[in-house]
Amino acid sequence: MSDFVLLLIVLVEGFVTISAEILTMRQIAPVAGNSVVVTSLIIGVFLLFLAYGYRRGGEYQKNYMTILKRNFTKSAIWLGIGLSFAVIDLFFYYFQRYISSEILAALMAYLLLVTAPLVYILGQTVPITMELIKKAKTVGEVGGKILHLSTIGSFLGAVLTSLLLMNYLGVAWTIVINYLLLMLLAFVLFRDKKKDFVRGLVLCGVFVFVFVLNITLGNHMFVKTNAYTNYRVINQDNNKILALNNSLSSMVTREKKGFPYIEFIKRVMFQDLALTNKNILVLGAGGFTLSAEGSHGNRFVYVDIDKDMYSVVRNHVVYPVHGEFVAKDARDFLNSNHEKFDVIISDVYSHERSIPAHLLTQEYFIQIKQNLQPHGEAFFNIIGHPTLEDVFSKTMDNTIRSVFTNCMVIPLQYSNQMTNIIYVCRNSGDDPKKWFQLYWDDLNRATLDFFKLKNH
Repeated sequence: MSDFVLLLIVLVEGFVTISAEILTMRQIAPVAGNSVVVTSLIIGVFLLFLAYGYRRGGEYQKNYMTILKRNFTKSAIWLGIGLSFAVIDLFFYYFQRYISSEILAALMAYLLLVTAPLVYILGQTVPITMELIKKAKTVGEVGGKILHLSTIGSFLGAVLTSLLLMNYLGVAWTIVINYLLLMLLAFVLFRDKKKDFVRGLVLCGVFVFVFVLNITLGNHMFVKTNAYTNYRVINQDNNKILALNNSLSSMVTREKKGFPYIEFIKRVMFQDLALTNKNILVLGAGGFTLSAEGSHGNRFVYVDIDKDMYSVVRNHVVYPVHGEFVAKDARDFLNSNHEKFDVIISDVYSHERSIPAHLLTQEYFIQIKQNLQPHGEAFFNIIGHPTLEDVFSKTMDNTIRSVFTNCMVIPLQYSNQMTNIIYVCRNSGDDPKKWFQLYWDDLNRATLDFFKLKNH
C-alpha cells in the first residue's frame, strides 16, 4: 500500500476520532446536560483510552493490514449504533431505573462501555500506520508526518462537525457520515476477495440499520436537530409542547397559555404592573410563549443562542411570534448591547434541570442590572428547593441577592421538592455592599415607616 493511502487513512481517522468526541458531548446533553463536569468526564475518558489505544497499537508485531481492517469495521459499527440518540436514551433510562438513579454513574457507565472501546480501537491507527510507512525515512520524520496529519484531521473533525455538519445536515446525518468514512477506510484495505466480500456485506447491512436507527427514527422523533438542540413537538389534548433536548421547554394551549410559571410572570407584568409601551428583553426564547397572546403594547426582544429556534416555532408550533429575535449567547448580547430595557427576563434552561454555568454567576446578574433602566424589573426563573436546604438553591439565592437587593421570591410550590422559583427584582440602584437599615429595640422606626408606606 502506498504511503499516500496510509497518510490519507491517518487523516480520516483523526477526523472521525474528534468528530466522535463532539458527537458524544452533543448526544449526551439531552440525558445528562452539558455542564463542565459532564464535558470534563467525556474529554477525560477520550484522552485516557486514546492513550491506551496508542500503546496497544505499538505492541502489534505483524498482520498490520488485517488489524486495521478489523478495527475500522468494529469502530464503524460501534460508532453508528452506540452514538445514536435512541441507544443513548434507552441506556440512560434503564440504567437509572434499574441500577442507579445517579446521573454521573450512568454517564460513567456509558463512557466506559461505549465510548472507551471506540476510542481505544481508533487510537491504534497511528502507531500501526507508522509501522507500514516505508522504512527509508527516519523514525522522527515518519512520526512527525503521521502526527501532523492526524492532528490536521482532528482539527477538521472539530470544526466541520460543529460548524457545518451538525448545523446544516443534523446530528443523525453526521453520525452516518462518520460511519461511511470508517466503512470506506475498511474498503480501502480489502485484499482477500472471499473474506472481505463477507465483511463488506456485513458493513453494508449494518449501514442500513444505522441509517434507520439515526435518520429514519430521528426524522420520526424530531422536527429538527442541530449542534445545540433536538427539537420535538408533541400534540397533547389540543396543546402543543415544544421539547428541547428531551426536556419539556414550553407549552401553548388553544387559548395561547403557557406553563404555570410563564402565566405567573405574565400576570405580574400585564395585570399587576400593567406594563405597556415598555421594552422587554427575554433571555432564552423557549417557545416565545411570553408574548403568545400578544405583546400588550410592549416591544419584545428574544435572545437565544440557537438560531433555529424562531423558524422551528413558526413552522411547527404555529402561532405568530410577537417580537424580535436575536441569535446570540445571552452574555454576548448583554456585553454588546447599548440599550436599556424596562424589563429583563432570564429563562435560560438548556435542559429540564440544567442552566449553562456562565448564566448562574454574579457577573451575569451584574450584566443584567447594567442593561436595566433605573427601577426596571428583572425576572429570574430558577428551578430549586424553595426551602433552600441544598447547596445549589441557597447559593443561587445568595448570588442573585448579592446584585439585586430588592427581590420578592415566589415558588410555584412551597415544599422540599424541586420547583420553579420566580425572582422578581427591582433595579433600585442600592449598593449591595452597604449595610442595610435595620430595626432595633433601641432605635425602632417601624411604625413611622409603615405609616409612610400606607400613605405612599
